[in-house]
Amino acid sequence: MACCCCCIPHYTNVSGPEIGRDVIASHQMGSHTTTGDSMPLIEVALPPQQCMISEPGAMSFIQKGIGMETSFDDGSSVNEPGCCTKCKTCCLRTCSGEGASVAHWTNNSDSVRQMGFASPLPGHIVAIDLKTMPENMLFTMNGSFLFGAKGTRIDVARTDCKQCCCGAGLFFQKLDGDGKVFLNAGGTIIKQNLNNETHRIDPASLVAFTKGLTVDVQRAGTCMTMCCGGEGMALTTISGEGDYWIASSPWSSQLAYALGFLPPKKS
Repeated sequence: MACCCCCIPHYTNVSGPEIGRDVIASHQMGSHTTTGDSMPLIEVALPPQQCMISEPGAMSFIQKGIGMETSFDDGSSVNEPGCCTKCKTCCLRTCSGEGASVAHWTNNSDSVRQMGFASPLPGHIVAIDLKTMPENMLFTMNGSFLFGAKGTRIDVARTDCKQCCCGAGLFFQKLDGDGKVFLNAGGTIIKQNLNNETHRIDPASLVAFTKGLTVDVQRAGTCMTMCCGGEGMALTTISGEGDYWIASSPWSSQLAYALGFLPPKKS
């Protein structure tokens, strides 16, 4: 594990992809509509011969003419990767909180077809165009990616060990390319902007952030505050210049609340 961490670049040192050389130009998708608030359904118009990728189980419906394939590769490479490369990317994707395999949805017909995606848990789904992000790159918390255009590379970037205290683990998920991606998280996802300032946020609330921002950990306060304040021992700090997204009700908070209503275990 230590050797693996050393081979993976730190999130502050990664560089953006060169479209057409590092990753393919992303497939095109038509318009998308969102139905619902707390458990939305995203309907996507998929043009002929275009492809979307998603987490397994994210699909709600597809019209006739759309075919499904499952692969250990996200399909972003310009050249067809070998078996060893596929195994490596599969392992890295697993470290980023995503599944080992990726579902590919291709419109094999000669006309636009509709398909729908939804999150398995109560929450919100947001669309982000990587083309508008600094260096065509976005860092997300583990498991945030739901679906996106083929050509999106799902990779990881190393964090500091202390990021384990802010819910990130040893890796951030790194998404890059020039297409749209859709992220999901609990509650409502809110976008915030930083202009060379620092925000302190709940450790479980961070969903994604752009390159140029620095994520750190800070004590929540005095011993009394850490023990009785309800915010835990540490808060996540995010500073610099850029955008970040937070969830109003992370799934871990929803689960912790629901567990309080379980009946006591009978002896």
